[in-house]
Amino acid sequence: MPGQPWTQEELDSLLRQVIVERKPLPQLSVPGKTTAAINNQRRRLKEAGLLENSFSGLRHVPWTIRELRQLARLTGEHGFSAAFIAQLQLIPGRSQHAISKMMGRHGLGSPGVKSRARNARRLTPERRRELEGFLREEGRFWPSAAVAGQWGLAAQTVNGMRRRLGVALSWKEARASEGYRMGQQRRAREFANQLHHRWQEWRARREQRFRAAQSQLAQSPGAPPRRICVVCGEHWFATRYFFHVQTRQRDRAISATSMSRTCRLCRAAQRRGLERDLQKTAGTLAA
Repeated sequence: MPGQPWTQEELDSLLRQVIVERKPLPQLSVPGKTTAAINNQRRRLKEAGLLENSFSGLRHVPWTIRELRQLARLTGEHGFSAAFIAQLQLIPGRSQHAISKMMGRHGLGSPGVKSRARNARRLTPERRRELEGFLREEGRFWPSAAVAGQWGLAAQTVNGMRRRLGVALSWKEARASEGYRMGQQRRAREFANQLHHRWQEWRARREQRFRAAQSQLAQSPGAPPRRICVVCGEHWFATRYFFHVQTRQRDRAISATSMSRTCRLCRAAQRRGLERDLQKTAGTLAA
């Protein structure tokens, strides 16, 4: 709903503030007029040539179809942020604020990043001063994860604030904390589980190769004799591929002496069991 028309007295007051007193928009004041109304009237006075070049304002340049397509490609295909696009001037003449606003209007950008930005916790000036005092005194040697958990922030936010305050933990201090030690243990467990899983996959593929080689040899006319594994009871072929062969070197001549009764798969499983028993024994003696 339109407001009351501007009177000549109100226009004279606005002209005096803009031309003579050179006040910026936040300091302009006309009784009964909002900041938006004052800004719109100032723009109209500028277009009418009544401000004597005392206010240049911002020139509005509409976005072109080419710029919008470039913005959609940069944000959709490459996942670039508004700050990154503006920093590299990938869309010349557009500021970070303009790019960010256009991304919001067209629904561009990563949904996860936008969700984190909407749900981010922003500290009030008073709360920020309390946190800065805490980091300088009581929380000086606290790990960033513990501080972040107590204040409801991200650990990266605490690290950045520490750097700005000049109270960042040194290399030795950070690694002497309880949080770092627990993180090391967690990473070691994850690595051990990942390595165990990879070895399981490798052993499964090895058994598949054994089965494939067995089927291939069974179809050949000159197949070697079969040999039963005393552990798993499988009928493998009596070759070096399936069974370990004990050799002996004498006078630079190598001769085969005997073939194992345990296939290579069961032999490897026995070695793993022996290693686990030795590790348990060593752990019991150390305790």
